[in-house]
Amino acid sequence: MTPINVLYVGDSEVVLNRYLVGADVIEQSYFNDNGRYFREAMNAVPDVRVRHITPHGVPHEFPTSLDALREYDVVIFSDVGYNSMIFYPGLTPPYVYPLGPDRVGMVRQFVEGGGGFLMVGGYLSFAGLNGIARWADTDVAAILPVEIDHHDDRVEVVQGFRFEVTQPDHPIVAGLPWAESSWTLCGYNRVRLKPGASLIARYQDDPFIAAWDVQQGRAAIFAADFAPHWGGDFVHWPHYSAFWGQMMRWLARRPSR
Repeated sequence: MTPINVLYVGDSEVVLNRYLVGADVIEQSYFNDNGRYFREAMNAVPDVRVRHITPHGVPHEFPTSLDALREYDVVIFSDVGYNSMIFYPGLTPPYVYPLGPDRVGMVRQFVEGGGGFLMVGGYLSFAGLNGIARWADTDVAAILPVEIDHHDDRVEVVQGFRFEVTQPDHPIVAGLPWAESSWTLCGYNRVRLKPGASLIARYQDDPFIAAWDVQQGRAAIFAADFAPHWGGDFVHWPHYSAFWGQMMRWLARRPSR
C-alpha cells in the first residue's frame, strides 16, 4: 500500500502569560500543540503519513520549490495566516533581497498539477480573527471551493451545534454514522460556496464541508477546527480518524477503503 504523504501546516502557538502580583511581575510561556489532535487521529490510519510544520517553523521548513512540494500528496493549512506563509528569515537583519520564492503561488501550482489541498477553520484560517488571516484574494483562495470575506468571519456558537451532511454518499463522508453521533462543535469560519463546488455539509445556510476539482487536483474545506474549542468533542468522536482518513484519500485520489 503506497502511503498518502500529508504536509500539515499550522495549529500551534507560544503562549505568554503575565502575572501582576503586588509589586512583582511574573512572566511565563508555554508551547500549545493543537496539531496533536490531527496527528494522533492519523496514527490510527495506516495509509496516511503526516509531517507537521508549526506556523513559526514555516520560514525554515516549508518547501521552497515545487518539486519539493510534490513529494506530498496533500497539503493542509489550519490556523496559519497568509503572513506566516509569505515571509522568510531574510525579512529581519541582516536582510536578504529577494526574500525567496512565492510559496503561496506554489501551493496553487501544486494543486492545479494534481495535488490535494485542505483548509481547516480557525482564528488564522480563511479571513480569521479581525480579518488577520488574510487569505482572501490570494492564490490559495483561488483554489478553494468557497469565497472568503475580508472581515472577521468567525461564528462563535457557545451553546454548541451540529452540522448537517447534505451529500451522504460523497466519499468524504460516506459510510459514517452521522445521525447516531452525539458530538457538538462550538464555532467555525463563515464562507460562501462557489458556483460548481460540491456542498457536502452545512450549518444553517453556511457551507461546512465543501470540495471540488481544480484542474488536475482537488481542494476541500472544513469550516471548524481540528482541535477545541471550535472542534468541541467532535475530536473525541470514535470515527474522527476514519472521517479524516476518507478526506485524505479523496484529496489524494486514492480508492475508498
